[in-house]
Amino acid sequence: MFAVIGHPIKHSLSPELHKIAFKMMNLDYCYTKVDVPPEKLDTFMKSANIIFKGLNVTIPHKEKILRYCNRVDPLAEEVKATNTLKFGDIVECYNTDVKGVRLSIEDVTDPKGKRVAIIGAGGAARAAVVAFYRDAEVAIFNRTYEKGKRIGEEFGIKAYPLSEYEKLKDYDIIINATPVGMDGKSVPFPPEVLRKGQVVMDMVYRPLYTPLLLTAMRKGATVVNGLKMLVIQGLESEKIWIGKAPTWRHVYSKLLASLSPIITS
Repeated sequence: MFAVIGHPIKHSLSPELHKIAFKMMNLDYCYTKVDVPPEKLDTFMKSANIIFKGLNVTIPHKEKILRYCNRVDPLAEEVKATNTLKFGDIVECYNTDVKGVRLSIEDVTDPKGKRVAIIGAGGAARAAVVAFYRDAEVAIFNRTYEKGKRIGEEFGIKAYPLSEYEKLKDYDIIINATPVGMDGKSVPFPPEVLRKGQVVMDMVYRPLYTPLLLTAMRKGATVVNGLKMLVIQGLESEKIWIGKAPTWRHVYSKLLASLSPIITS
């Protein structure tokens, strides 16, 4: 059995994603979601390895759950957050968000040498930084400047307060790594700075097209929804757990077709 844990967790589409993938591989595996409030994490982890073969981890546990790991993959170590646990003789921790965001962008453009702006300074934002900072010009924009500045200093990249959002017009790729937009109404910054020729990604996948992405499309930008990243990182987790996974495009197409009435509203 496998599961995703977080709080809240009701919105997660991970069970649907893995159900499709397991069926495509003719595997009789079960995947569920478990709401684990922060104060219950210790209790949950005491028996997790008995019940589950592996876990996905989402907000708010990605950083804190590292303390339960016996072995931390170098990417998870660099991000300082994990979204994938594998149980065996020891607890192994990985971060597949890095590959998820990288491949999502590479599906529409080559990021090498591009100017990449990342909105946010949490675990998802750090994963995006690690995905691009080695071969692109990356900058962090965060509402709390000091938190963004610390990430900037750590990775040798620029950091700006989000109040300086006008600078975003000069970037080739903009990635929203905050939950802003999940309500279907909010935007992380005034979207009038968006322009034709940019690539705009939102890690939020419910709704499928957030207000940020809808505005970006009207401006003529290329948009990348968060569902693509969800699928890619989820299938990378399967490779860690069982050594294989279907191709992400096939799973993405099936998930999109089965859930479109739900995730577009």
